Amino acid sequence: MNTQRLVYLIKKHQQGTCSDTEKAELYQLMQNPGIENDMLQLWEQLYEEKSLDIAEEDRKRLYERILSQPQVRGAIKPFSQKIIWSGLRKVAAIAAVFVILLTAYFVLFQQQSEHTDTLINTSRLQAEVMPGSNKARIVFEDGTYQELGEDVKSNVEKSKLFTIGTQDEGISYHETTDVGRGTPQIHTLITPIGGEYAIRLADGTKVWLNADSKLKYPVSFHGAGVREVELEGEAYFDVAKSEVNHKRVPFVVKSKGQVLEVLGTEFNINTFRNKVTTTLIEGSIKLSFDGKSADRSYILKPKDQSVYDDSNQKISVAKIDPYYVTAWKSGDFAFDNAPLKDVMEDIARWYDVSIEYKSEVSDIRFSGKVSRFENIETLLHTIEWTGSVKLKLNGRRIIVMK
Repeated sequence: MNTQRLVYLIKKHQQGTCSDTEKAELYQLMQNPGIENDMLQLWEQLYEEKSLDIAEEDRKRLYERILSQPQVRGAIKPFSQKIIWSGLRKVAAIAAVFVILLTAYFVLFQQQSEHTDTLINTSRLQAEVMPGSNKARIVFEDGTYQELGEDVKSNVEKSKLFTIGTQDEGISYHETTDVGRGTPQIHTLITPIGGEYAIRLADGTKVWLNADSKLKYPVSFHGAGVREVELEGEAYFDVAKSEVNHKRVPFVVKSKGQVLEVLGTEFNINTFRNKVTTTLIEGSIKLSFDGKSADRSYILKPKDQSVYDDSNQKISVAKIDPYYVTAWKSGDFAFDNAPLKDVMEDIARWYDVSIEYKSEVSDIRFSGKVSRFENIETLLHTIEWTGSVKLKLNGRRIIVMK
């Protein structure tokens, strides 16, 4: 063994200047058979030149480690901790063992502490819950995809079909006659949990996609007799009017068995919670359903909201205040006597957290408004002010209890 190399590495470790490679080398050297003899011979070089500067708490922990060694337990039993420590260098019979343990402390114990600190810091980062942001993924016809968002620099253009603008603009398609005849290409815009994104379709229709949602659409509507898209999740539509040969081209949204037809209007569709909830803001829309005859259609007027349950194929229509439905598009959570579980589901989808219920809360409802970009703990305190529920943030999990 190169003893001087061992001295060099131990001193560098004590000074805190060891590289990761040098730490690994030192660790391997400490595993060599007969290391105790080498350490005893190097005692003067290692420890006479520099006092052992160990904090009280670490000294006690090291002392306990020494006591746990069977080869020294009997030898030091009659002595107090203070006597043992102060006379460490004078106890020749167990000097080699102490040297090994002291060096192991510097090499291994501190290494473990550094690893623990890293884990703690990583855990803190993982536990930090941030609100959602502007991000999505666009999946192309051939299965390839492009990430979109505030921190993504994209210079990808598929056949010059679209451009990526600012956060508010999102992605914009350009109507073109160069996409070929027959079935048009279909792209899919997907927002993850904790994401939202805006898209302007080739016909000028603007769609705002909420978190955990998916929109399938043709890259061009040129020559089409109907403009058709498919939605999963939640989206707000501002449909542009379109005419071919002075005849209006209908815009159709398919979602979980519901077929929505519109000529030009604004509306919100939500397919979460196993239902399709459609809220009309302006204009008029016609609703029909897969497997139903044409005479089972519904015409909605502004402020009408329909709720369609595909499991039992039942539909209900009521007048509502659309503000609470569309607040998400303006960056807010807004609830009007909403079931607490619905509130927590929306929060989980936006902040990318899980919900754990310790109590039955089906009887609790919540009304209020708060920014979707609020600190999550402030948001939870706002909900707690109802006096009916307690919310605790534990890592990326929200615990709900009465």
